[in-house]
Amino acid sequence: MKKITVFCSSSHQLDQHFYDDASLIGQWIGQHDCTLVYGGSARGTMEVVARSTKENGGKVHGIIPERFAAKNMASEYADEVTVTVDMHERKRLLLAQSDAVVVLPGGAGTIDEFFDAYVSRKLGYIQAPIIVCNTTGFFNPMLAQLERCYADRFASPLEVGMYQVADDAAHCCRILSRLFPSLKNKNHEEK
Repeated sequence: MKKITVFCSSSHQLDQHFYDDASLIGQWIGQHDCTLVYGGSARGTMEVVARSTKENGGKVHGIIPERFAAKNMASEYADEVTVTVDMHERKRLLLAQSDAVVVLPGGAGTIDEFFDAYVSRKLGYIQAPIIVCNTTGFFNPMLAQLERCYADRFASPLEVGMYQVADDAAHCCRILSRLFPSLKNKNHEEK
C-alpha cells in the first residue's frame, strides 16, 4: 500500500476551490487503496483530505504535535495517530513515511514543509517524488523565487527535477497515476 504524504492548510477561511482540490486528492488516495499521511488536524483542507480519503476506502495516518493533540485538534478520520514532541519531529516522520509528497496550497507551515521535502530529496534523505499543486497559480511567487535562485546560480537548474508542478488537483491525480501505474482505481474509471 503506497503512502501519500499531503501538506496542506488548517484554515477554515479558504475559497471553496481549495477545499474541492483537497477532496479530489483524498478521493484519488482512497480509490487507489493508498494511505494518506498528513498533519492530523481536524481543520481546513487537512480535514477535507482526510475525510475524502476515508470515504473512498483509504487509510488515514495523522501525525500531530502533542501541543495540538492536547487541545483535541486531531481528526477523527485518522485510523492511526502519531503524536510528536514538536513540529520538527512531525515533519521528519511525515517525510519518512512517504512514497510521494503532494503540496496543496497553504500558509507558512505548508511552504516550510515543501522546502524541507525539497532539500531532503536534493540531499538524498528521501526519494519520494514531490508534486506542487498550483491551484489558481497559488505557488507562482514561490516558483518564481526558485527560478531566480537557478538563474543567479544560488541553486543548480538541475534541482528543478526535485519537484513537479500540477495546475490543479485533477492534474496532480494524473501525475500520481503516472508515478504509480500499478495502482488501479477501485471504481475502474481513471479520471
